[in-house]
Amino acid sequence: MVGMTPYEKTFPVHGFFGIFLLLLSEIFLFRKVEPFYSWFYCFAWWSYIFTIDAVIYRLKGNSLIMNRRREFLLMIPWSIFIWLIFEAANLSLKNWYYINLPHSLIERWLGYAIAYGTVLPGLFETTELLETLGLFKKSTGRMTYTVTLIEANGVIPAKAGIQKNTGFRVKPGMTISRWLLIVLILFGVFCLSSSILMPGYFFPLIWIGFILLLEPFNYSFGGRSLLRDLEEGNPRKIYLLLSAGLICGLLWEIWNFWALSKWIYTVPFFEEAKGFEMPFLGFLGFLPFAIEAYVMYNFISLFRLKRGWEETTYNLHPDQKTRGMTAVLTAILMVSFFVLIFQTIDLKTVDSYYPRLKDAYWIEPHYRKVLPKVGIASLDDLFEKTRDKTERDELALRLLVPKEEFLPWIEKAELALLKGIGTENLRLLEAMGISSVSTLASQDPKKFHERLGKAFQSGQIPRLAKIRIWIREARKKVRSSELKNQTFNNDLIV
Repeated sequence: MVGMTPYEKTFPVHGFFGIFLLLLSEIFLFRKVEPFYSWFYCFAWWSYIFTIDAVIYRLKGNSLIMNRRREFLLMIPWSIFIWLIFEAANLSLKNWYYINLPHSLIERWLGYAIAYGTVLPGLFETTELLETLGLFKKSTGRMTYTVTLIEANGVIPAKAGIQKNTGFRVKPGMTISRWLLIVLILFGVFCLSSSILMPGYFFPLIWIGFILLLEPFNYSFGGRSLLRDLEEGNPRKIYLLLSAGLICGLLWEIWNFWALSKWIYTVPFFEEAKGFEMPFLGFLGFLPFAIEAYVMYNFISLFRLKRGWEETTYNLHPDQKTRGMTAVLTAILMVSFFVLIFQTIDLKTVDSYYPRLKDAYWIEPHYRKVLPKVGIASLDDLFEKTRDKTERDELALRLLVPKEEFLPWIEKAELALLKGIGTENLRLLEAMGISSVSTLASQDPKKFHERLGKAFQSGQIPRLAKIRIWIREARKKVRSSELKNQTFNNDLIV
């Protein structure tokens, strides 16, 4: 193309790597090849980040990874930090929980860090891509007026550059007063405290609370501020962030839905109608969350000489550096916070670990050792490779196990694999006389929860929302099985 400089023609190598890694991850996910099967979500998100960063560089010759790499690398631990604030809030909200996580502490915590480290890069790279593409470029809120300038005596002022009919640009922005800032801060405190103290009714307010609380400080202390954008009549950044939030929200849910290790939502009032794992109305929360993440990061930048990730703020005060002791203390505090919340997630938010063959307590140890020798290396294999009655009977014969004893192995394996129930929750269900998906499907959620409460201490039983999810998934599975059997029988008749 005429007029293009060399850098505008290049597509960085990390972009090709991102595309290749994403395609490879998708293929290996459905073939259940490790580590892509367990870590798909992390592979998908980092592939996306590398790819769109390369696209941004190809379009304008400047990107986070290529030109602001130090900020990009610094953004990753701050991304973990910011998301862990919401993980801490979820201890009260109880809006999501994790299933099928790795048993290894090191692998699990590494997974937390890698996954949470994508939040800010994903949002901000998407925002910059939309901005580079020119989205909302004309939404400056400025209007041109033509006026006649006259003095009180009706004479046109004789001033250089001013004519009788002068067109000039006016910014119809909002007025930011001291009282408005105070009201926003107080409302932010209310949103955060009410969502934590009364989550049953105010849980959505957690996704706007930090915007209202911190944005007045960004504005007052001269940081990057969306309020200042509104004051100047330029809402473009807000529109870009809202769009990026929706895009990233869709990707979060799509990639989480297919992942092995994943989160499940138990959002009050909206459990039935879902897109992937997210209640449909819940997608609206991704829009303000993008703004909230932006505001929180800008607030952190106030303590970093107002440096940020954008081109306009990256090179602020290049002659000044953060003190070494300040950086060390900040790192120590962040790592301590990471460890504390990671431990709390393991205790409170993780509901199940991926069930392994060696965890199948209902199968005698001898047979657990023999099963891999006949091609059954996991509980997935035990269920998937015995769907057909002939295959099931043949395997039982090879193991010298009576058919009436072999069938419960499969039924319990299927139940343990259902929606992340795992062996941890399977023991609880068995204690209540439930050892198959079909038996679970026949339960009434509320009555079953009441029975659990009478049989065990209330603190040891799953929440009603979680039981509803299990029973709903069991019913789906039973309906799907019945439909397949009906189709098979019709084919035989024909």
